[in-house]
Amino acid sequence: MSLLENVLKELPAYLGKFTRMLTQPSQLVHDHLNTDDPNALLEQSIAFLLLSFTIALVLAVVFPEMTNPVQLVSDEAGMTAHALAAIRVLFELLGLSALAYLAAKVAGVQSGFQRFFGLMCAACGVMLVIQVFAASLTNISLADPVTAKAWIQLEKGMATLKPLIEQSVLCATDASSGEVRPNAALGAQLQTQLTSLQATYVQATDRPLFKLAAGLQLLAGLILLIWSAWLWAMYLKGHALSTGKLILATVLLVVFTGAGTLVYELVNAGRTMMDLYRHCG
Repeated sequence: MSLLENVLKELPAYLGKFTRMLTQPSQLVHDHLNTDDPNALLEQSIAFLLLSFTIALVLAVVFPEMTNPVQLVSDEAGMTAHALAAIRVLFELLGLSALAYLAAKVAGVQSGFQRFFGLMCAACGVMLVIQVFAASLTNISLADPVTAKAWIQLEKGMATLKPLIEQSVLCATDASSGEVRPNAALGAQLQTQLTSLQATYVQATDRPLFKLAAGLQLLAGLILLIWSAWLWAMYLKGHALSTGKLILATVLLVVFTGAGTLVYELVNAGRTMMDLYRHCG
């Protein structure tokens, strides 16, 4: 309760900062690049990020994204997974910030990491809340009883389908050769359930409110992309980089992000597969 009270006390001032940062990205960059006291501004940015994380965490738990019927929102494990989603997004944004700074340094940016990190803490606070808020918009579709009931069927179906997939496909991998030798009987049962769940999924998603929610989520993502791209351009221009170096920094950012994402996904895939193999009977 004390955490909620603290958030509510800080909320009016926070909303003012959030709106100003979102609507004036150029001013945000200018403040961080030209401040006489970067330490104080860094502390403010970290405090803003921590409060943003708290708000995003509350949003992720109260209004979890309705996209993955494998995670049951109604049980404790599902709620924990949605809460951890906010933490994961935070570290992904901070990792992206480190890659962005590396790309900027290679392109010729001379300012230190302190100013950049302060700017990125503030930017990550804005992006984190928008991402989690955009995910929460998917709950609009649940106002449609057809989608809501179909989604409940998907949750129940996936609860039984997941172990079936593990046993018939993943656990059927030969330990010496790595070749998959699926169980024929389980495979037929799996195909039947997949066909049924696919029809249920189409029923759930082919509804006006679901399409509206998906469109709003896409719009929020597009706004976030444009805002972050403008922030990046303003940061590079603030260091008087030429157009060629600005393009170089952007290309390097794309390359570094692609490589970092690949490594990140491989790590997640390895961890997930190891967890699955441990449960093979």
